[in-house]
Amino acid sequence: MLKIYIALQRFLLGFKLLQESLRLGGAIVLFDRDYGVFFFQDFKGYSSLLDDAEWLLERTPQRSWGFMIRSVRSGERYGLWIGEYGPHSNQIVREELLFDRGSSSLSRMLFNYVNHKIDEEKIRRKVTLDLCKKSLRSSEIIQGFKYYACPIERLYKSCPHVEMIYRRLIEKYGRGSRINYSLVADVIFSVKQCEDVLICPLLASSNAFEAIINLNMVLRYRRIGEIKIVDRGMVEIS
Repeated sequence: MLKIYIALQRFLLGFKLLQESLRLGGAIVLFDRDYGVFFFQDFKGYSSLLDDAEWLLERTPQRSWGFMIRSVRSGERYGLWIGEYGPHSNQIVREELLFDRGSSSLSRMLFNYVNHKIDEEKIRRKVTLDLCKKSLRSSEIIQGFKYYACPIERLYKSCPHVEMIYRRLIEKYGRGSRINYSLVADVIFSVKQCEDVLICPLLASSNAFEAIINLNMVLRYRRIGEIKIVDRGMVEIS
């Protein structure tokens, strides 16, 4: 037991010393389960990862679980600090420091963002939860994170299920066909929900008409097609 305690103290001391020797980047990205993603550029705080993170949490509207990532450097190595916070809390409850290939790539991107070599539109498009989950597989914090509900921007712009459902309907019934609404609902409800959300807007309601209306709004927004409700029992695929 004593050996385990000594080993743990040495690990924590090493982690602290490593943090103190880091160069902290000015970009912080916050992923909140309820509110989505926030980007902070040119952040200047206390030059302390924990103090800066908790100062920022006090001034943002987070209310649920979430995490933030910050670019760091140790000599020539680029990495990421990842801090997790809990509901109604301004404290970091768990933290990680990564210097693997994926974290290095994201870190360089965030440093370029601070240096205005990448604009905000591009960084928002590139630094997503999907990318973080793919690139940072060694992060237990990120791999375990789930949105409460799928963010609206993601649903309307990048949800892969929308096109897949529409394509299946066209292949099975053809464009311009009129079919019973329950057949469309069957295709919608056959979709496997994304693993990183607790509630999918397409699957949240057991009401078939509501599911079709939600799907149709996204189809029209993306200009993919439309599912028109013809009468109480029929819809038209166009």
